[in-house]
Amino acid sequence: MAVVRAFERDDYSPEYGLVVLRDPGGFGVPGDAAELPRERDRGDEPTGTFAGAGAGWITCQAGDGYHVVRLELHDGPPPDDHAGFDDVLETPYRARSGGLSLTMLTGGAGQTDLDLGDAGTYRVRVACRRGDTEDGFGDRWLLRFWPDPAPAPPVWLARARPAVGPGYDGWQLELQYAPMELAGIVNAAAREHGGPVTVEHVDEWCRAHQRPPGWLDAPLWQPPREPLTTGHADLDTRNAAQHAEVVARLAGQQRRLDEIAAELGVPPVRRRRDVLPLLAAAGILVREGPDGYRAGRPARVDTVLSLPPDRVRAVRLQDDRARYGRLADDLEAVLRWFPGAPLEVTAAKLAGRLLVSEAELRDGLAFAERTGLLHVDGDEDQPLRLWLGRRSSAAPAARTAPDATKPAARTAPAATKPTARTAPAASAAAPMRAGPAPNPGGPPTGAFGLRAIARSTGETTHGRARFVTFLRHNREERPGPPFGAPPRAGVVEANGTVVEWRDGGRVELARLPAAHWSRALQTRHGVLVTGLGHPARLVSAAGEVTEIDEVRMPGVALLDGGRRVAVVDAEHHRRVIRYRLRVVDLAGGPVETMPWPEDQVIHLLGAYRGQVFFGDQSEGRRATMRWTPGSAPERHAYTVDQVDPLSGTGSVRTAQGVAVVKQDGTTVTVPVDLTARLAPGGDRLWSVRREPPALTLFPVEPGAGAQPQVWWLAQEDRRMPQGMYREPIWEDTGHVLFGYQLWHSPRDPAGGVRLSVRDGAVERLPASGPPGQPAMFVEPLLTP
Repeated sequence: MAVVRAFERDDYSPEYGLVVLRDPGGFGVPGDAAELPRERDRGDEPTGTFAGAGAGWITCQAGDGYHVVRLELHDGPPPDDHAGFDDVLETPYRARSGGLSLTMLTGGAGQTDLDLGDAGTYRVRVACRRGDTEDGFGDRWLLRFWPDPAPAPPVWLARARPAVGPGYDGWQLELQYAPMELAGIVNAAAREHGGPVTVEHVDEWCRAHQRPPGWLDAPLWQPPREPLTTGHADLDTRNAAQHAEVVARLAGQQRRLDEIAAELGVPPVRRRRDVLPLLAAAGILVREGPDGYRAGRPARVDTVLSLPPDRVRAVRLQDDRARYGRLADDLEAVLRWFPGAPLEVTAAKLAGRLLVSEAELRDGLAFAERTGLLHVDGDEDQPLRLWLGRRSSAAPAARTAPDATKPAARTAPAATKPTARTAPAASAAAPMRAGPAPNPGGPPTGAFGLRAIARSTGETTHGRARFVTFLRHNREERPGPPFGAPPRAGVVEANGTVVEWRDGGRVELARLPAAHWSRALQTRHGVLVTGLGHPARLVSAAGEVTEIDEVRMPGVALLDGGRRVAVVDAEHHRRVIRYRLRVVDLAGGPVETMPWPEDQVIHLLGAYRGQVFFGDQSEGRRATMRWTPGSAPERHAYTVDQVDPLSGTGSVRTAQGVAVVKQDGTTVTVPVDLTARLAPGGDRLWSVRREPPALTLFPVEPGAGAQPQVWWLAQEDRRMPQGMYREPIWEDTGHVLFGYQLWHSPRDPAGGVRLSVRDGAVERLPASGPPGQPAMFVEPLLTP
């Protein structure tokens, strides 16, 4: 038998640990049998212990790293030469269109990578060799397809790991994260050390892996920081309540840990190092000598501790699922290809097909039947008869016969009697509000929301009349803010048209190609429109469009008065990511690349005059660097998260609030919520409240405290109150532009609003572009 076609990729990175192949032909192709297994029939990815296939999909369990994946189409069964692979499975596969795409779990079906020729049923042999790549981290995959019009059930030809899992001991749920984190650290330190470790070894490991000095002596439960003010009393009250809830939860965890320590006969736990004796008493760690520890194999928690009956049941159920869940998926995978009739097979043959022992098979069948995946008839002396799905009430019991001496209770189905339509109780639905005030906690509004409530609650005619009255009031036109001037720097419409207003008239500069444009900035040389993964476009005042290939990221910063642009380019080269900070002359001058190791992670923070500020995240560091093109980068004197382009002021989030660092080094910490950011000019911080919408300003003044100024926004359309506005754009130091979200379609013919932070005045902006498709504002050029 010969290879007809092949496809290979050597840098495939699995998403969520899954190799995914899909048929680009889509779903619902005529001729598909409805009973064939389709992707996500059960709401998950049915890969079982190794791999699974169905109508238009194949998924495989994968490890980390970059993988080599080879797909082959054969004209017949390929040779049996899979001895060198760790896991091998043969399974039917239903091709919907004949195409096959190697894709990602959340990526949909891409272009065809392997053309199988025609729709129909194929057999695929999935083989994997673990760790067989250049770097030793990825796996090597070989999937061989050939036509198979009469499919046989899946069969497992090799297993690298047991089909039955190790189980679930329940200690993670009982002890919570912090104690189990220390158990993981001890295990990691012991692996690196090559044997049992002392507390001193563990402390060395912690310091070598970015834990601060004294980490082992810190309290086990770190209390959350006190919430900082948001400038809104109701939000501050909510945050205080959430803080109290977290504190109470941690106190409860400490009480439970004290109970466990007393039951195990060890001292109470206060510091992290106090956890080690408790973990040893539980069997999670094993003592070696007077002060050494290594990993243990703990018994299930309900056999060691006294637990309530409901928790015992939960632990046992999770243990069963961890042991037999994937094997049950394998059993279901066999049956799903032949749902019309029961599969009759001996236990020995089925165990051989699955490469498991008969004892493991029977345990897996019992679990699958308990959870409703399948049901079984037969005993140890007879062939098994397996049906897919839960046993129906009319079907005979698998292991026990009903008591024929007792008459069955007769119950009439609910549908046989007509039911009177009655109004629901007053507490069944929240009261409706017809007033113009926002109703954050109320029911959905608008026609669709009201109809949905009416259907779900079974409202009477009187109730529907109330809904109609509410809907009529909701449709009434209410006066809104007056219309103002268009956005000063223009907009980019949803169809890619770049628009400016000159002397009160609309000017269409250019129509950009269809792409996902995510940001637009005003520069000295025109409007720069950027997106992720494709070249930016520079649109001049005369409408000329220039492609800027060096700018392929939306995160850019302007410098030199808008004449140049800085961007961090993160390029994927096979198995590595290269980071480069570039400064691009928008007039067509040279592109300057900062001298920096390309394997070190950096991110752009901003620019001030001729300097670019970036964060260095390599090797766990958090340093702020600055670079003047033409020189070497140097460390900035202060750590900041943001740089204001007008004043050079920086800000950084701290446990006490937002610290604002002036150019002369003066630092003011404003005790406000960490979502607050620098406003242009560096003398204020701002944050946005979504519902009801408002902009809050906090002054940056030494010793003055945070005295917020709140500017409320108009909420013209109550059908979509939450998330009505997009992230704001500062038009200048005194005005902020708010555009509508993409899913928001206001009745008012406006393209957003302008807020004056001087007097709180709100103006509507003229709409631009197709109705219901909000335009993107061009960010005005703000210069010192």
